[in-house]
Amino acid sequence: MLTYLANTLIFFIVGIVVSRAFQNLALNDFFNIIVLYFAVYIIRLITIVVFSPVLVHIGYGFKWQWASVCVWGSTKGAFCLSLTLMAFQEERLEEGRVREKILLLASGVVVLALLINATTLTKFLELLGLCDVSMAKRMAMYSAVHRVTESSQNTLSMLKIDRFLADANWEIAEQRVHVEDPYKTSTEEVSIEDFSPTARMTKCPDCENNIPYVPSTRERDDMMEEARMRVLKAQKTSYWKQYSSGMLTRQAARTLISIADHLSDLKGKFITVQDVKKYWELKGFFVIALRKLEDWLYNVKVDKLKPSRHPWLTLCYQMVFSASFEYFVYVLILLNIFPIILEFRPEINRDLELQVLNYIFCSCYVLEAVLKALAMRRAYIFNHWNQFDLFIIFMSAVDIYIETQFGLSEINIQMIKIVRVFKMFRLTRALRLVKIMIPKMIEVLNRQISKQLSFGYDIGKGYVIGEEDISKIIDHISDDKSISRELKSILEKNRQEGARALGFLQRDHPEIAISVKTRQAIRAVLNSERDTIHSLMSGGLLDEVEVSKLQQMIEIKMKKLTKFPPTISAPTAEELLQSLPWLSKDAAQIQFFKRVAQLLFYDFGDIIIQANDPPSGIHLIVSGMVKITGRSPDLGSRKVKEKQHHIDYRSCGTILGELNCLTQQPMEVTITSETATQTCLIPIDSLLEAFDVFPEFPSLEYKIWLSLAVKISTTAIMENIIYQGWTYRKICNHLAKAYLVDLEINHKLNIYDGTMDDVVVVYGSCDDLQSLSSYNAPTLISRTTHQIVGTANLTKLLIVPSASAEAKDSSSSELEKKNSLPCLRHAAQRRSSRNTASGMLKTVVSDDSLAGRSQESLKVVEQKLMSSMKLEH
Repeated sequence: MLTYLANTLIFFIVGIVVSRAFQNLALNDFFNIIVLYFAVYIIRLITIVVFSPVLVHIGYGFKWQWASVCVWGSTKGAFCLSLTLMAFQEERLEEGRVREKILLLASGVVVLALLINATTLTKFLELLGLCDVSMAKRMAMYSAVHRVTESSQNTLSMLKIDRFLADANWEIAEQRVHVEDPYKTSTEEVSIEDFSPTARMTKCPDCENNIPYVPSTRERDDMMEEARMRVLKAQKTSYWKQYSSGMLTRQAARTLISIADHLSDLKGKFITVQDVKKYWELKGFFVIALRKLEDWLYNVKVDKLKPSRHPWLTLCYQMVFSASFEYFVYVLILLNIFPIILEFRPEINRDLELQVLNYIFCSCYVLEAVLKALAMRRAYIFNHWNQFDLFIIFMSAVDIYIETQFGLSEINIQMIKIVRVFKMFRLTRALRLVKIMIPKMIEVLNRQISKQLSFGYDIGKGYVIGEEDISKIIDHISDDKSISRELKSILEKNRQEGARALGFLQRDHPEIAISVKTRQAIRAVLNSERDTIHSLMSGGLLDEVEVSKLQQMIEIKMKKLTKFPPTISAPTAEELLQSLPWLSKDAAQIQFFKRVAQLLFYDFGDIIIQANDPPSGIHLIVSGMVKITGRSPDLGSRKVKEKQHHIDYRSCGTILGELNCLTQQPMEVTITSETATQTCLIPIDSLLEAFDVFPEFPSLEYKIWLSLAVKISTTAIMENIIYQGWTYRKICNHLAKAYLVDLEINHKLNIYDGTMDDVVVVYGSCDDLQSLSSYNAPTLISRTTHQIVGTANLTKLLIVPSASAEAKDSSSSELEKKNSLPCLRHAAQRRSSRNTASGMLKTVVSDDSLAGRSQESLKVVEQKLMSSMKLEH
């Protein structure tokens, strides 16, 4: 908008000023304007031709079509007229009305460029073929419009059952929301076969039969390049969503996005693990300095020997390795600095006293070296600091010898210079004090390296998650099956390499990985709390004063994350067991599994789980990294899907074998140890025993199923085009209130009746009774479906309740009994009292309500299940 106003203002000013020049307009001025117009474009052509050999080999290259556009393109009118106005104000150009001529000629050239070049540029681009839309872009646009139309139809079908919108004019609504393909004129002229290579057909010249159309090599390369650009754009979107959800820092997100931007200019290039691995590889000044300092401080090739049996040597050992002896040596070095400094002050004539002090300090250094040699014996010579001490003693001895022999000679000038040089070497004695600062320097360097590794782990984690996110939507990026398979292969290879490199990084630096994960978890929860506060304010439950106080608390916690420790000790097996999601911090269940759990150790290459073997139990990885090879898990669907062989890597905190223990099916994967690995095993017999010991609702078996269902549903929802703009945190919040429903074979269930937002088949399969379409796990059931029937022996559905149903259940059963909200009269009193004493509302829960909370929650869940499960036999 500002650019438009500035251009308009410049043209307006020139139009006023140029009116003066038209008073002296002559016929030859028109000829000069035309000559100058052609001269400008001829000069531009010559410039492009001269520099074209250089432009071809740099940047994006340079085609003759681009050169033609550069030559024929219109002049920058506003810029040209601005320079003309500057020249018009020069008083030195007053002679012969030069200023008016410059203004007249420049304005004439600009007008001709606007009338000729600007009006014909579009046709010129079409003539050069630069306006042609590639087949890949046409396919992508058609696919996008098709999915937008499908999404709008699903939304319309849901709105038609709304009691407030049921009598709306849906015909007009459908006409107004219809989205047309901008790359085609009408449906009759262009059919779907022109866009989808999988559906395009051609006729055989011999038998005239329709055969599938195979794109040419050039067409396929163009389609692949377009798909690559879309993958890079989708990756940048994934990185930004991770940052928005708190799972990625701003600096890491910017780094990954900059890598994607850089590779977008390189044809055929994808983001590989080598592009991100360099951010956590230990190189540079800090690493070299740390290694040198640690080598100087700790490296002793022969370990210190035990004290000798000789009493005198034992005494020397105890004396040398005592803190008092170390401090005495440091004080001695500090005292030696003063006489060394005085020797360089010529006005102080105390040569004899300084010489005696030098002898005393050198004798002390020799005595220290002798005591250490007697205490450490052979190990003495291999310590770097001892080697430095011997060097100082040697230089001191040479200094004393030269000073004794030539120090008083005033004839030999060269000897006097040598004496002064060796006096300078006495300053090296103060370097022994560096040993005190080395531990602190090592600590500072370790902190900087930990920050680098934390940053690298953050980038690696974001990269792997991005590859996983994009692989789920490849079918939406490319409609060509061969290109989709190639893209999936590339992304899967990159994901595997990234996960493996990330696992080795966590193996080498587990405390850094734990710190990064903990910091990300805290940031994600704080972001969720902030969003919850905003939703409460928009709902009228909190006013601005209360919101500001809560937000201030969250901002303080966010700022504290900047000083979060870069390293945190790795959790123990007991701590990991307590944090299992399906234990819900239940003390009785945790104590039970502590009693039955087994701690197992595996070396590199050991097989932890063998494919086709019956499940032995649930493995919880405590440390190390494992490699998972095999086919995708069987989710009990009636339709047997093609089992794809996949490879994955998992590290500390991963749970293995949950689904197979629940379904009693053989293992589909082989899990081997990539490093020295420690796992915590919960035997299957003990797990089944726990199911019998803890049967109360929600039972332990139900909680494990629910945890798996949420994990499966997250993947199914992320693959759906409707939820492409959702972050991972938003999807998790969406599934937080979900519950499981069992659907037996040939039993019916009514869904999407106004109480459900989403229904996901997490295990088994079912059919839509109206459209007869099948849903096999894992999949999100379309919202146009209203009644399903189970087609597998056991089908498990994860139902996400709608906001209205959730609010109704919570308000009717929990809020009234918990005394968590005040009545309107007391709320008004608190609001009026806030003027005198500010404070936030506190939730008051009585002891009786706390004691009965579990029973109330049980009743709420039972009522929810009974109201949502309308089974028809």
